[in-house]
This record gives sequence, C-alpha cells and structure tokens, in this order.
Amino acid sequence: MDKKEEPPAQKTEPDLTFTCVQEKDSFPPLDPEADAWFKEARRLEIKKGPKDFGHIATLYRQAAEKKHYKAIGNLQNMIATGQAEPMIGKKRSEEVIDLVEQLIQMDIPFGYYIMGTYLQRGFGVKQDSDAAMRYFLKAAIMGNPEGQLAISEQFLNARTPLYRLDLGRKLLDCAAKQGNTDAAYSLAMNYEVRDKNYSQALKYYQLAIRYGSDQSAYKLSESFNTSDPKNEIYYMEQHVDPERVRRYKLIEKELSLNPRAKFPDIDKIVPLPPAELPEWDGTFEYKKQAEGQ
Repeated sequence: MDKKEEPPAQKTEPDLTFTCVQEKDSFPPLDPEADAWFKEARRLEIKKGPKDFGHIATLYRQAAEKKHYKAIGNLQNMIATGQAEPMIGKKRSEEVIDLVEQLIQMDIPFGYYIMGTYLQRGFGVKQDSDAAMRYFLKAAIMGNPEGQLAISEQFLNARTPLYRLDLGRKLLDCAAKQGNTDAAYSLAMNYEVRDKNYSQALKYYQLAIRYGSDQSAYKLSESFNTSDPKNEIYYMEQHVDPERVRRYKLIEKELSLNPRAKFPDIDKIVPLPPAELPEWDGTFEYKKQAEGQ
C-alpha cells in the first residue's frame, strides 16, 4: 500500500467532535452507460437461481473502467471472496488492493472502510490494527455508516481512555439514519440496557425494522407481549398488545422469507405508542413498489 494514501493520524482524544454527514453526498456523478452495466450486474447477482458470476464480474469490470465506484466496490468483493478471478498476471489479493486504492484515490468513503477491514485481517497488506482504526475513522468522518459503526465501539467501551458515550451514540445515530440496521440495533440496545431509556430504545428498534432488521422485529414482538418487570430481556414498560405482537411477528416472518425486505411503511403498519394501530390490509409497501403498483 502506498504510504501517501494512508490517511493522516486523526485526533482521537476525548474532546473529538463529530458532525453527521451522509456518505451519499460525497459520491461523484455516474456515467450512464457504466450505471446501466452495474444495474444489470446487480440484477443478475441478486436474482434467485443459478448465477453466471463470470458474466456478472465482466459487467462490473466494464463499469469499473468508467470509474463506477459501486462497481469497483462490488468487483473487489467478488475477487476477494473467490466469486471472480483476478486479471491475468495479478494475484487475487493484489488486484483487490489495487481496486480499493482506486476508490481511495477517488475519495470514496467506503473505500477507506474496506481498506480498514483488510488492514485488520492482513489481507493483501501488512496487518496493522492501528492503521485500520485510522481508516475507519476517516471513513466515519466522511459519512460511511460502516465506519461509523466500527469507530463507535471505541467510544462506547467504558473500559478504555477513549470512552465518550455521547460521541459513540452520535456515530451510531448517523449510521442508523443512513440505513445501517446493526447501528440502529446497537443504539437501541445501548439505550435499553445502559439507561433503561425505553422510549429511545423503541425508537431505534423501530428504525432498524424499517431497514430490515429481523432481530428488532422479534424484540418488539416480545416486548409488547409482556408487562412483567421481571422479564428483564424483553420488558420495556409497555402494555401487552396482542395485535402489535401479531404485526411484528408477520414482519419477522416476511424477513425470514425475504431478508432484503425493507419497510418504509412501518409506521403505517405498527406505529409505536401512544399512536393507536391503524387499519392494515396485511400488505407491504416494498412488494407493491417491486410490482409497480
């Protein structure tokens, strides 16, 4: 890895501040032809049944040659996981790192995050946990939700000198609002377990469900099924509500059938108290959108 591409050491003392920015706001415009190739590759990649990974990788390569950052990210992942072969004359790890460095040269936030993961593992580069953290921090500051989730763990660990509860929560909140279900779930758990702040916990569990968290759907189905404070795992000061339980269980079931499902209509299906439950016909908005209704 070229030394000049390593981000400078960032300030990580407890007085570090954080401003939430959206990763998408830093992305450059996409070439229309490259984007068409990328979308076709994605369609082939996620469809059910046998997959021609060679053809998918070829489409990603074509798009990557036109600096399509999403295609570059997906191509490096396919090569790293063995779904696609590296270019002739290059080792697998060598081309992966070349592609990630291309993302970094383009100043794509998730490129810094990916490099951090390879530095942690020592894949294609010398293993270096400190350098990995610098890359995660750079990604987080630029708005990458995975980087924000990774760095938040440093500030939420009360056993370390970097402990800053407010900063860790801000990082998780920023990541959660960009659709990172793990961040939303972690923040909900933090409010629930540390503070017993159940209103905030419910808010972030609900947000996690919006973006497709089956464990959050299960959690709320159980939380609205108990009013016993002794049930420490699920009790969140809620009244037992069988209809809410039923709706959360249906969402959980839907996610078991389609893990990619999202629920932008969650508050129309099962809003949090004190809102009363509206009439619901049992359908999901994401399916209607997919069917063009």
